[in-house]
This record gives sequence, C-alpha cells and structure tokens, in this order.
Amino acid sequence: MNLAEIGGQVQVKRIQAGLLQNQLAKLSGLSRVTINQLENGKLNDLGYAKLKVILDLVGLHINTRHVSSSSSALVIAARNISTSYKEIVTATDLTDMLRSGEAPERFHAHLMALLDETPLPIVVRAIAEAATPEAPTQKIMKHLNRWAGDWKTCRKVW
Repeated sequence: MNLAEIGGQVQVKRIQAGLLQNQLAKLSGLSRVTINQLENGKLNDLGYAKLKVILDLVGLHINTRHVSSSSSALVIAARNISTSYKEIVTATDLTDMLRSGEAPERFHAHLMALLDETPLPIVVRAIAEAATPEAPTQKIMKHLNRWAGDWKTCRKVW
C-alpha cells in the first residue's frame, strides 16, 4: 500500500468518524493542507511518526508483509553487473565470490559495479541468498567492505 492509498483510507475513516479535515489536523498537530494532500494523494512524503498519529486517530494501522520476487536476486545482480562487460558473471560465480571473499581479477570491475551501482535492495537480497552457515551474511558483508576499501568505491555504505 502506498501513501496515496493510505490517504484514501484515512479520508474514509475520518468521514466515518464525523471529523472535518480541520479537526483531524488539530488533533494530529499537522496542518489542514497536509491532511488534504494526504487524503487526495498529493503528498510526496510524510514521516512515520506523523502518519502513525493520524492512523491512530482514525483507527487504522499498517500491517507489514513480505514482498516476494519470482526472480533470484543473485541472478538479477549477476545480470546487472555483467551488462557492460564482455565476460559474464553467472549467479554461481557471484555466489562463490560472495561466500569466499576471493575475487578473480577479471571480475573486479563487475564487483565494483555491484558495490557502486546495483540497487541496494537487490544486493541485500543477493547476500541473503548466498549466505550459508559457513558463510553467514556478516562474513559476506565483511568481504564487500574489504573490496570497497581496496577498490575505493564511491558508495559509502560499505
């Protein structure tokens, strides 16, 4: 559910409760304009704490759910980091490198693309998929951190 959908639900519950936008705004400590933008799907962002106050006031809550993907993050990441290079990194190659921390020189540029350019949600999922009891996620993260330092990558999360 996105913020516009939440805003629509807030509007329904506000009306059911007999509240005007102005009243909900005062009760929540926000402006009427913010409430109006939320309800009409025109609000780009609203922090969780502010949203939680509004939801509590109108009797709504947010449930989390796992977003599943039909594609393996390792496959997606391997394809992503191979796009600009003649030599292809397979999901198996990437898994082996993540687990062992050993990066053949011919794949250094590919791994730099993983560290600097691959969307972080894909990297995080790929790490989780590659992890084993012998190579837990913490160990794989240490490998990424070492590679990032050795190759002076731009992304500062490692």
